[in-house]
Amino acid sequence: MQRIDDDIKATVKKIIQGNEKRKRRMLNGNASAFDHMAYSVIDEALNNSCHNIDSEAAREQMQKQIYKSVVHCTPYESIYDVMCGRRQFYDYRNEFITAVAEGLGMLPGSRTKRNTGCSSTTGT
Repeated sequence: MQRIDDDIKATVKKIIQGNEKRKRRMLNGNASAFDHMAYSVIDEALNNSCHNIDSEAAREQMQKQIYKSVVHCTPYESIYDVMCGRRQFYDYRNEFITAVAEGLGMLPGSRTKRNTGCSSTTGT
């Protein structure tokens, strides 16, 4: 799993935390193009997380807990129905955050990254 810089991680968390307001704007017809894109990226990243959990019900429960943890800044110790250990929970959570950052084009080599006219000098 790719390690992301703290400033990018903080920005991605804020974008995820704004997802509930984003949903309301979408329902009211007041959403921006970014709202639609961010919502779909977050939804896709969440649905693709916890891929190694075989039970669909258990995977959905874990995804809800990961989302809750990021949106409400809830630590592992305060979530009562998590079905894994602390380290595994934070691995899932970081996987979700990284997938959102990648989907929004915030990481080098991200799939949605657009050409900004700047040239890259890195060889990766």
